[in-house]
Amino acid sequence: MQRMNWTFAALLILVCWMPLPFGSVQPWAWSLMVIVTGSLLVAWGTGVALRRNRTVHALRRLKWSLIGFLLVVSWALFQISSFAPVAWHHPIWLIAAQSLPVPSPGRIAVDPQAGLHTLLRLTSYAAIFWLAFQTGHDRGLAKFGLGGIAVASAATAAIGMMSWLLGWNDFLWFDAQGSGQASSVGGRLAMPFVNPNHLSSLAGIGLICAVGFLVGETRGLWLPDTPRQEKLRRFLEMVVARYWYLVASGLVLAAALIMSISRGGFAAAGFGFIALVAALLRRSRPKASFTFVIFLGAALAVIALFGPGLARLLDRVDQSELGADQRIAIYESSLDAIAASPWLGYGLGSFKSVYRMYDPSNLTTIVDAAHNSYLENALELGIAGALVLFATIMIPVISCWSGAVLRRQDQHIPAVAFAVSILCAAHSLVDFPMQIPAIAASFSFVLGIGCAQSLSSRVAQEPAL
Repeated sequence: MQRMNWTFAALLILVCWMPLPFGSVQPWAWSLMVIVTGSLLVAWGTGVALRRNRTVHALRRLKWSLIGFLLVVSWALFQISSFAPVAWHHPIWLIAAQSLPVPSPGRIAVDPQAGLHTLLRLTSYAAIFWLAFQTGHDRGLAKFGLGGIAVASAATAAIGMMSWLLGWNDFLWFDAQGSGQASSVGGRLAMPFVNPNHLSSLAGIGLICAVGFLVGETRGLWLPDTPRQEKLRRFLEMVVARYWYLVASGLVLAAALIMSISRGGFAAAGFGFIALVAALLRRSRPKASFTFVIFLGAALAVIALFGPGLARLLDRVDQSELGADQRIAIYESSLDAIAASPWLGYGLGSFKSVYRMYDPSNLTTIVDAAHNSYLENALELGIAGALVLFATIMIPVISCWSGAVLRRQDQHIPAVAFAVSILCAAHSLVDFPMQIPAIAASFSFVLGIGCAQSLSSRVAQEPAL
């Protein structure tokens, strides 16, 4: 490994810290993320401009992803602005104009302030991905980053378990009650998050990083001409002597995943591990890898189409969690809202404000998320805008999948990033993990590293712009 890159180090510290204050869902926490990532991006850009020997890595590989992101940001800003034609304005602004002495200009977005906040977070995730991609081309740094995510996630989960088992209402120096956050849900582990399902996402990400790192670093020990006992001896020696911290982290994260009692999180972690195995087998056993991918795609399709109905067949592990019937009601109301404005949408961050307009039921809880990120994105950005956003994210994910074949060394790094992407994509079908800043930041960081390491070392570097 080259000497530590300070941009990479600061980025890793930020991502590892973010789960501690309840997933950084509070405004002060995610605002700090926005400030830090913005400062790091400016510092990196200044370094590129002032030092001619610094390069921007493989910009053409991410050209379409960059264009797609700019289109999404531009559309979100247009929704917030008052530049849209009057016919495009949401009717709520006409009602406001008739009721208020000083009416506000009409907009597509129902909640412009929430849209601005969501847009700030979205651009911060993109900055984290970009900086991780630019600084993660060094193999040593990339491995250090994956190991750091695994260890930090395990440390966070361990502190959460200790606080939960001891009955503490607070998490470290963060006041749960004063912050309006819950420390647990029934008998399920939630710390340091508000929702146990979100803890399961972080635990799954960290567990995939730990297992993928161990598998990748020990694959060279299993040479075909080496006796079986010697292989096992070398494996145990390396694991105990060098990577004991990853084994310990994996055990803690597995315990946290189980203690969260999150069916969606557990299933998503299972899909992530299937994706990890498929990616690792791409070079050595392509037919087996293809079989895993077909199974994974079919399973995800079944969940997308029949997930709520399947949930009805299972016993509820905790009645305090949103029931299958309630989820179906939310999905149906969300689809009604999408049908009413399929192309314009209602603006980023407007789901909570829009939902009550299309909710015919009498849910006692405040519904601030669709429990399906794909539906929520389609509702807020419109169908076209959501598809562009999905394609923007899929381009680097596909790059990681390809990197499992292109790379002759350290193919486990892009394989881990691909598996983490599948985990987050699967869990987003039944929950909203990507709306939690800490989880979205961890995903962006791992994906940036994996995308950087998916490129062949022979790919030429492009001069800085």
